[in-house]
Amino acid sequence: MSRTLAAAIAIVRGWTRLYTARLDRSARDTRRAEIESDLWELHEDARRRGASPEAIAVHMLLRLVCGLVDDVAWRAEQVRVPPHIVKQALWAAAVASIAFVWYLAWAVQGIESPHGDGINVLRLLYPMRPVVNVVTPPPRIIFVKVANERFHPPPPPPSPQ
Repeated sequence: MSRTLAAAIAIVRGWTRLYTARLDRSARDTRRAEIESDLWELHEDARRRGASPEAIAVHMLLRLVCGLVDDVAWRAEQVRVPPHIVKQALWAAAVASIAFVWYLAWAVQGIESPHGDGINVLRLLYPMRPVVNVVTPPPRIIFVKVANERFHPPPPPPSPQ
């Protein structure tokens, strides 16, 4: 085994130990065993095909780089949130929602439609501000050419002889 291949395997194992750290034992050991099996299968398959150790190392490192996002996503799926934290988060979201609705109700109290039949939602969403210092362009003058002559159709084509 070349130094390059040994370094690539060590890097992959190190990354695996890093992103599986502080997990419960069964999930951590299962994932590490999966990665070890994958490394062994990749190495043996490439060796049987006649790939050089450097090519195998490059392949391993490319797979590591391409799989970083999936590894982090897998780690996020393994996180177990205690029920009391979920309960606190739900209560905080409920309080924030009630406060937001209360603020909206307070904000729209004085906004009425021009006809006096309730709240003007468009005025609430898109408040109109007076426009000042806007220069209006002069009106466009369109010139139309009028012919003084009557329209004469073109002469008919000559008859075939």
